[in-house]
Formats: sequence, structure tokens, C-alpha cells
Amino acid sequence: MSGNLSDTFRRYRRLNAFRLPSSWGVCAGAFVVLWMGLADRAQAQSPGTPVPMELPAYIDEHGDTIPIAFLPHVEVRDRRIFRSAAERKRFDRLYWNVVKVYPLAKAAGRQLNELEEELKTMPESKHRAHCRKLEASLKKQYKKQLTELTVTQGRILIKLVDRETARTSYSIVREFRGSFQAFMWQGLALMFGSNLKSTYELQEDRDIELILMMVEGNQYKIPFKYRN
Repeated sequence: MSGNLSDTFRRYRRLNAFRLPSSWGVCAGAFVVLWMGLADRAQAQSPGTPVPMELPAYIDEHGDTIPIAFLPHVEVRDRRIFRSAAERKRFDRLYWNVVKVYPLAKAAGRQLNELEEELKTMPESKHRAHCRKLEASLKKQYKKQLTELTVTQGRILIKLVDRETARTSYSIVREFRGSFQAFMWQGLALMFGSNLKSTYELQEDRDIELILMMVEGNQYKIPFKYRN
């Protein structure tokens, strides 16, 4: 396009189709040079290169400029409809139980991450002693809360630990305390109707996930075990 403009301008001057004052000629020449520079710059843009402007844009492989807009996070959830008063009562009870144990599950996930980072910085020969020291500290901090949990709340906690860590409670005990301790604690849990090998499943535990969405609000994140 820049070449056509230059040829047309020269042809008009040669045929004396019109005569420009000298100042106009300078302005027209500057305009043509500027236009040619912009055209060459546009052609030099490689496909996929963002173009600086007031709004972000993207040049695709065909040379088309596509504006980019970043929209805020939006959640779309259907309104929960209960078929009976009894179903609503069960949901309210589940809500109470989840809200009570969820902070414990989050604390477990946080402590596990911190423990793993700490173990990376020390010799393996000191791992067991460090784990025992941490266990004693956690018992002192959470013993009262854990002993006050009902059987149902304990089952929910086991599921939520898997949600936060992507590991069952059984595998965590086995990793840090050994297979024998894991076997003993699993046997004790089974006696009270629980299972340390229980996992968190989005479809099966969708009511729990809905409650966590309600609790977290804008801070809600998908379960850790489903992020990768």
C-alpha cells in the first residue's frame, strides 16, 4: 500500500495534475514517509507478538489484531433444592460438621508441607526424631479438638485430609511412622466405624464440596488433589 501511494504522488507531480506550495510538498512528503514506516512496522510484526497499546492485543498467524480482556472470576452455581424437610436437616447437620473439621484439615495440609520442606534440609538419620518431636507438639495443640470430634466428624476429617494433601491418612501415617503404626491406627479406626484409607471424591462428596464453596466464597480453590 505504501508503494502505491508513492507512485501516485510521483505521477501527479510529473503530469502537473496539481501544483503544491513548497511547504505543502514537504508536509506531503513527510506524510508519505511516515505512512511507509508504519506499514513496514506492521508487516514486521511476527505472528503471536503482543502489540503495545492502551488495551492488550494479540496478532494471530493471519495478521489479525485480536484484543485481550481479563475478566474477573465468576462462579455459577445452581440453587440447592431440598426434596423434604428431613433432607434439609441432614444438609444442615453436614454443614455444621464440615465447618468444624475443615480448619483441622487445612492445618494438616499446611503442617505436612512444612514438614516435608524441613526434612529436605536435614540428614535422613534425623527424620524420625524430628517427626516424633512434631507429633508431640501437634498432640498438645490439637488433642482437645480431636478428642471432642464425633465419629461422623472424624470420617469427614479423614476425607478432607485427603482433599488437602492428595494422600490418605493411612499413607501419611505409614510414611512418617512406619507400616506397623499405620496398621495399628487403621485397626483402631475400623473399630469405630472409620477408615484411614478413605479418599475424597468430588462426585460422591459433592455436598461437602458445595459447603466448602459456601464457606470459602471468593477464596475457594479446587481440591489440591485435583489441581494437576
